[in-house]
Amino acid sequence: MEKEFTLAELVKNYGSKAQKDSLKKKGNLSGKEFNTLLKEVLTEWESYLVKGRGSKRIITCKEKRPQKIGRVDKRSNNGQGQLVGEFELNSLVINYLIQKNNNMTPMSAAKWLTELGIVDDKLTGALYGVRGLHLEKLQEQFSKVISSYNKADNDIEMLDEFIRVSMKSMKASLVSVFNKLVKAKVIIHQKEAWGCTVKNNHRKLTRNEIKEIASIRRTLLNAYGLKGRDLFKTKKKEVKAFMKEFDEQLKEVLGLKFYYDAHLCVIQDSDLGVHDYLHILREKGDLDFTFGLTEEFAFSMTQVYKEKYSERSVELAKGREKNKDNKSDTDRVKSLKIMKQYAPMWELLLKYFRFTSSFNSNPA
Repeated sequence: MEKEFTLAELVKNYGSKAQKDSLKKKGNLSGKEFNTLLKEVLTEWESYLVKGRGSKRIITCKEKRPQKIGRVDKRSNNGQGQLVGEFELNSLVINYLIQKNNNMTPMSAAKWLTELGIVDDKLTGALYGVRGLHLEKLQEQFSKVISSYNKADNDIEMLDEFIRVSMKSMKASLVSVFNKLVKAKVIIHQKEAWGCTVKNNHRKLTRNEIKEIASIRRTLLNAYGLKGRDLFKTKKKEVKAFMKEFDEQLKEVLGLKFYYDAHLCVIQDSDLGVHDYLHILREKGDLDFTFGLTEEFAFSMTQVYKEKYSERSVELAKGREKNKDNKSDTDRVKSLKIMKQYAPMWELLLKYFRFTSSFNSNPA
């Protein structure tokens, strides 16, 4: 059994007074309000599929439950200290492990994000490939949307900034979710040091190799008069020299192109079986998640996460735009902040890399 609802119909049937008032006032719901509404929907339906955007969304609810169940999240401190999109990210990780039957190998955080469908081939292509291929298309979009924008050769610095900040943020959120899933006894998580060899083979590093990397890093920091915290100042000449020599020594001494943290996760074993065990943990309420997702439901949940991430990402970008004295900013990034084009360009970059298809504000 399935039933289609418009957003207005869904709010009328399942929304709280606050959600109804919000829809009446704004004609739409925020990402957070919509997610809360969907949790209420899951008390009566097994799954849902969302199509469309904003107020024109159509929500198809599938498999009505024999009787209404309690809300997934029963914590008295609901919402406090949560990551943006934590419910979705928890659920996507658990669903992925179930789909893989717990037959996992260690993966980098970037690879995890790709496997979960949060980062797609367009962003990974820019991350690991030639970024200039994307720059011309982006500059064309900047010109169309931002009236005062002037094309510059060093616009690549803004693309670099977006990729660096976004990947760092998403990877940190993912690792935080791993830690929370461990604390709630949902998964076992093990972090290992891996490297990519000059022959493009990925393997776990030995203890001696890890010590050698630390020794090379420490020696070079001293040689260039740097502290570990200085390495984020990427335009500083000493940092550039450090990074160049560090990469050279990795290749010469250890035969490595780079190294990274790899994450191995499996759902905790239980005599109850995976689904019964997860059901008990969910009812316990220490962590907010759902499981048993259909392919359509998982895809829909991924899109909800990306929209929430985008909303928060734009908010943070607007905050960074006001900080024009950040010493790690490149000349182009600093210039864009002064001209108040940094945040509008950030919104366009989110759209270009398919994190969102609509803007919450006008980047004019």
